Order: sequence, then C-alpha cells, then structure tokens
Amino acid sequence: MLLGDFLCQRLIQLGTTHVFGLPGDYNMQLLDHIEDTEGIEWVGCANELNASYAADGYARATDRPAALVTTFGVGELSALNGVAGSFAEQLPVIHIVGMPKSQQQESHLWMHHTLGGYLFDAYAKMSQHISCDTAVIGWTKRDLQNAAPTIDRVLTSMLTTRRPVYLGIPVDLFDMDVPTEELERPIQAVRPQPDPEALQYVIDVAVRHIQAAERPLVLVDGCVMRFSAVPLVYEFLKRTGLPVVVAPMGKSFFPEDDEQFLGVYVGTKSKPGVLEVARNADLMLSLGSFLSDMNTGGFSYSTPTCHTMNVHHGATDIGYSHYHKLGFFEVLPALGKALEGQREQRLAHARAMAKIAHEPPRPADSFPTLVTHNYLWNRLSSFLRPGDHLVTDMGSSCFGAVDTVLPKDVHYHQQMLYGSIGWSVGAMLGVSVGARALRHGRVILFVGDGSLLLTMQEISTVIKLGLTPILFVINNDGYEIERVIHGPARSYNNIAPIDHSLLLDVMGSTRSRRSLIDKYETGQVAKDRDESHAKEAKPSRKHYHAVYTRDELDALLDDASFADAKEIQLVELFCLRGDAPELLSRTVHPNQEN
Repeated sequence: MLLGDFLCQRLIQLGTTHVFGLPGDYNMQLLDHIEDTEGIEWVGCANELNASYAADGYARATDRPAALVTTFGVGELSALNGVAGSFAEQLPVIHIVGMPKSQQQESHLWMHHTLGGYLFDAYAKMSQHISCDTAVIGWTKRDLQNAAPTIDRVLTSMLTTRRPVYLGIPVDLFDMDVPTEELERPIQAVRPQPDPEALQYVIDVAVRHIQAAERPLVLVDGCVMRFSAVPLVYEFLKRTGLPVVVAPMGKSFFPEDDEQFLGVYVGTKSKPGVLEVARNADLMLSLGSFLSDMNTGGFSYSTPTCHTMNVHHGATDIGYSHYHKLGFFEVLPALGKALEGQREQRLAHARAMAKIAHEPPRPADSFPTLVTHNYLWNRLSSFLRPGDHLVTDMGSSCFGAVDTVLPKDVHYHQQMLYGSIGWSVGAMLGVSVGARALRHGRVILFVGDGSLLLTMQEISTVIKLGLTPILFVINNDGYEIERVIHGPARSYNNIAPIDHSLLLDVMGSTRSRRSLIDKYETGQVAKDRDESHAKEAKPSRKHYHAVYTRDELDALLDDASFADAKEIQLVELFCLRGDAPELLSRTVHPNQEN
C-alpha cells in the first residue's frame, strides 16, 4: 500500500475521525489520500494556529488522538504555539509536516520555505522541545525501509505519554509503497507490568495512611482526563465514599451534583467553606495533579507533605516516598477494594463536610439589573444540559466558569496552564467536530471580545461545516483580564471596536459575491469548481443576539428555540469595565486572602 494510505489507516485504527490543517505545496499529496479515505475527514482551517487549537480541542472532546497537517516551514511554525499548548497540557496530537522532496533535501537545494541552504532539519529541531518524539523520514535506503515502523514508533510515543509528536515526510514519499502487513500490528500505549509485591506494599502503606486519617479529602485534577482515567477515578470514589474537591483543571471530571462533591479547591483562593475543609483535612489524596500557579491558587496548598498522597499516571507518592511505575490503573482498583469496608463511615463524613463547604447565597450585586460576572456564571448552571461541552477562553471566562455548577456529564474545557488567549475559538471548532462525531450535546463557548479578535476567522470554518455552537462574546471593551492584572487606564489594554452583529454574516455570507464571474468559468474549470464544492456540508443558519440586562439574558436562556441550538448563534453580552470574576481578582491580587 502507499505510505499516505498507511498513515490514514493508522489514524483510523486509533479512533481519529478528522484531520485539521491547511494545504501547502509540500503536503497536498497527503491531503489527496485523506480526502479519498473512507472513515476520516479533512477539516481545512483558516490558518495553522487555529488548526493546532482545533486539534487540541478535538483531543479534549473525544479523548482520542488528534491529527494536524501543515506544510514545511511557514505552515508548521505558525502551528507551534498551539502544539506547545497541547504539550504543556498533555494532549495526544500528531503533527504531520509535508517536506520538500527527498532528492531536493539530499542535494541541499535552496528550496522555498527553507531558511536558506541545506537547513532542512531546522524546523524539526525547533519542534523537539514541544514534542515527546520526533521523526523525519529521510532519503537513505534505511530511512525508506523503516518508514512504516517509524510512523508506528511516534504514534506509540504519543499514546504512551499523551503528548504531541512530530512527523516530517518528504512530499514524494506519500506515494511510496510500504508493506501492508505492517497494519496488522496494533498500536498501543506502553505500560510496564507492575511488580505484584511492590504494588501490595504501596496499597498497604496507602491504606494505613487513609485509615489513620480522621478528615481525609480527595482532590481530582486534570491528568485524570488526560490519561482516560475518569471512569476509573469515579468508580474508586464511589466505592470508598471519600469527600471530593476538584482543582480548576479537574472541573467536570467528577459530578458536581454528587453528595460527595464539596466544590472547587484553588488553595487560599477557594471559597471560604471549601478552604475551611481543606485546611482542616489531615490527609490530601491528590489524583492527576497539575501543580501550576493558576490551578493551585499561586501554589497556596497548605497540606504538609507528610499528609499528602499523589497518584498520577505512572507513579504514586506517599509522603516523601516515591513509587515508580505504579499509577492510576494499578493503584486505584486495589486501593478501592481495600477501603470499601469503611464506605458508609467515609460517606457520612463527606456529607458533613459538604454542609461546611457549600457556600451560602451571595449578597446582592451593586448593579442588580445588569449582567455581572457574579450573576452570569451562577445563572449558566441551569442552562447547561448533560452531554454539553462548555469551552472558555483564558480570560475572565476561564475564572468565572469555576463558579458554575456543572450538571452530570457536562464536559468542561479550558487552557489554564498554557493560557494562550484566543485558544478557545479554534478549540471550539475541534470540540464541535468531535462532539458531532460522538453524537454529544451542544457546544457552548465563552470568549472575551479581546480574545475573540485573535482567532475569530475560524468561525468561518464552523459555519462552512454546518456546525451549530452557541458563542457568548463578553464585550467589556478590551482585555479585562489584563486590566485586572495591571493598567486599567492604559490604552494598550484597549482593542479596535468590532461590530459583532455583523460577524456571522461576514464569516458565512449567504450571498454569492462571485456570481458575475462564475458564468465565465466554463469547460474543465467549471467542472473542477463544481467537483471541489460537491461534498461540502450545508452551511449553518445563524443568529445574533444582543444582551444588556439580566432580564434579557434570562429570557434568551429560557427560550427553547435558542437553547436547542439548531443554528450557530452569537450572543453579545455587554458587561461593565472593571467587573471581573471573584476568583480572578483573588488570584491576581494575592494579598486579598480569605
């Protein structure tokens, strides 16, 4: 079979249904294979940065590997910011780069998109820092013979580490023959077999610590999802009855309407009740931790190391002891079984802690008729449905949504560690594609007017594909998160004014602006034009809403035709400058302690 077909079939075997990217003269032979392969679809994006964000969102929404295709140099460099975010937040993405022909590289020709001369490996070296594995199929006989095994190696690395990999392939090799039987060997994540004696020792130590604790607390964090351990963690927690808090990056990975759920723990930036429970805990069992500044409230966890247990994908830490190769899938089933006899006792403790942790009603806002952050994020809870995907940008939305109580089976996506503003719009495309492939519910985006400005062109792809997300644009006249950090009166935190009421029409015009010229395109040109558009989806219908007051927001959210999301909808929320979520203010200003 041909190498391009082999690569497509490998992706299909891994459950990948879509490939994101842009065409370029060094990758279009691969795009032919993608378009001609049943079971996988091409998603052409507006630019490579957004395509990398979309791949990131697809991996989050589907819990499957995502695929990104760019061209050599100019294309791949534009994508690196998004790939770096996937690396930081541990998401499986394969970045496939079409490169100049093997003979051109061997001859050291000065090809376009290079840095000049024979620096064909320069870009791959740049990607090494944000990839768990990189490979470039070269021009030697050995390289060509090992093309398929090389692809399998990087895919195995991606599955094992749940991080991006880089694969460079010269454009002429996509149509090279490789052995078909290579496909018969499955690609699987590599997990070392645990030592039974070592595992039993860890379980015994963990049980002693937990049974000795009077006020244990479990913290669920983001890597639980990254390594597909959400069902495993849920089973462990229900089996043991332990009280549960989630970190911001772990939000939605445990049901927030469950009796064991206490709230969101952000160190000293937590709500008073949650902070009281956490400070009084005599054992913190952390599952899948991301120990970043934003996620931990500025590194303000207070539980001493001797009263801390950390279970991660590939290791477990108990106090000051480290146990390698014993993680979620080894430790939690056995630990749950060992602790299930005390379930009712622990469950009673969880119920008592919930009474302390759950926050009393908020005081009235200073502007009771306007849509403030305090009102918005609490009101959103009743609008969400099981199966929904909620996407928030790294701005006020990311911090505000922490206060939204998520119904069971709502999927929440944010980028709190890497924090690239504008990420959410491209990610929303990938989430929408993945949600449709899995027959999930609605996709709902919250993005500020400043963040939207960076990546708004990807809305055109959403409309072209017939997708129907609901886009909430928070218009507070610029970069409000930056104003909270520094310079509320500075002009650099302002943006160019945008008329968002026109945005959907601009990105998805229903009028053909080419009708006068189309009649001159005849013969083969007309046939090529018609064939290229023949398989395209029907574009989304679209609707714009302006919301200034709470009454207008309530009426919109209660409107069944709006809530059913049969068309792409943009809701412009006009909010006050200076109004920010409480968590953002507490995080940025560390002296404002609870």
